[in-house]
Amino acid sequence: MFPCFLLLLGLALTTEASFYMCTPCRGEECDLIPEGCLYGTVRDACGRLVCAAGPGERCGGRENHLGKCGEGMTCKCGKCRGCSIARLMSGIIECEYTNPICS
Repeated sequence: MFPCFLLLLGLALTTEASFYMCTPCRGEECDLIPEGCLYGTVRDACGRLVCAAGPGERCGGRENHLGKCGEGMTCKCGKCRGCSIARLMSGIIECEYTNPICS
């Protein structure tokens, strides 16, 4: 019984790790700025710059694989809430303040 448990545990850990695995960026690759990011940039789990998620957009998950909110917002119930500082600096007020009940 115990060896079977260890086998299943090892399989589960291997499968989960390979799904979220990435190759860390190196050198200049880490600082390449993506174009057209309305809500600023954030670093992904591998250290690369990616576009931040905006108000009402998906976020969260393991290592933020669904998205990471831009400055001024927080991830609640899988959606970015608050106001985008990047958009406010451009003179545009874009916010999401709904208070969902997370299930």
